[in-house]
Amino acid sequence: MLLVIDIGNSNITIGVYKEKDLKLVSRLATDRTITADQFAINIHSLFALNNIPVSEFSGAIISSVVPEITNSLKRGILKITGCTPLIVGSSAKTGLNVKLDNPSELGADLACTAVGAIAKYELPCIIMDFGTATKVTVIDEHGAFLGGAIASGIDMSLNALTSGTSLLSQISLTDPPRALGTNTADCIRSGIILGAADMVDGLIKRMILELHTPVKTIVSTGGFSKIANFSNSKVLIDDNLLLEGLRIIYEKNI
Repeated sequence: MLLVIDIGNSNITIGVYKEKDLKLVSRLATDRTITADQFAINIHSLFALNNIPVSEFSGAIISSVVPEITNSLKRGILKITGCTPLIVGSSAKTGLNVKLDNPSELGADLACTAVGAIAKYELPCIIMDFGTATKVTVIDEHGAFLGGAIASGIDMSLNALTSGTSLLSQISLTDPPRALGTNTADCIRSGIILGAADMVDGLIKRMILELHTPVKTIVSTGGFSKIANFSNSKVLIDDNLLLEGLRIIYEKNI
């Protein structure tokens, strides 16, 4: 079995593959003070709870945008599985043709989602990633990563709006019933959720114009991927796209 881990700013996503079959997905809150032993205990408990024998792991791979805890998690995985994880970075083979001004700026998370999308979907493809930040990226018809746009994420926007305001601090982000809110909570839900959907729709329209070629696939992923349900575009939702990219990158490096 293969252990795949995405260390994000808000969550650590853990996946277990048996060959190409994703057997388990679990998410933990990102703790920047976590030690190797604490993480080892967490994943050992997770595997025990789901009847996954740690002796069956033959490999592990990590994507991380939180470098201060990457080594702790790497040591924790080694303790539990006996496998030294591959870290997605400049030395890992991704097979990705990166057309950025500075290709080394491409984050591990964006590289993984791009690799997953190229393997699964018809190109050109636009990826909407609703995570801690909202990211919209473009893969051209040849599988090259062209670039994209980054904006504040949903939680970040809500926290910025409600921080320091007692009356607004208890808002939960459920789906807005309509665009025209008639109470404070629904007004905020409309502004943040529908606003994010319309912002991404606008970016997609601009990117398609700049591509000068029809886009075949638009896919949404990340913790708030369901915001794509409010998009005016035809969007596929794939919550595990990054994990699939990790699996493929691991295969390219063994």
